Amino acid sequence: MAFLHKKPPLAILLLALGSLALAETQAPGPNLPTVQEEPTTPQSSIEEERLEEGQAGEELSRQFRLGEPGLSGVIVDRTITMMGKTFYRRFSQLSVESHILSSTTLSVHERPDARWGSQVWVSENNRILFQATLPPRLSDIDRYAEAASEQVEQLLVQRSIMQALESDPDLADDEI
Repeated sequence: MAFLHKKPPLAILLLALGSLALAETQAPGPNLPTVQEEPTTPQSSIEEERLEEGQAGEELSRQFRLGEPGLSGVIVDRTITMMGKTFYRRFSQLSVESHILSSTTLSVHERPDARWGSQVWVSENNRILFQATLPPRLSDIDRYAEAASEQVEQLLVQRSIMQALESDPDLADDEI
């Protein structure tokens, strides 16, 4: 049976280093003064290790803001062609101006078609909020982006109103 070698815990390493330092201080050289150190007990070193782990956890939580909600207000670009990129750019510019769209995570998708133009859609959590077929002229794409931002904003407002009106504390989400 092969033995797996694990790293010794920090408490054992600290205990070994403490006893090594104690042995060196008890046998001083001719010119060195004698220094007496208190031997570290395993219980106190384990408590110190736990305290350090707790402090490290608090530091990580503070540093990465683990208690706060996640990232929101992101628009993911899943477009391919120049027309799709132009639509995305204009839509994202308009969404920065809107408070509702700037606090929602959306994605803009595109499916290019050589015959009919590009089909774009804006979705939130795999739910399509806007869908259109872009014309081949780049000058018309700005109007589509403006219409998309208005429609998506309107749908998000309607959804939030419906959620506020339909909330029943007696029923779970899947029972409604």
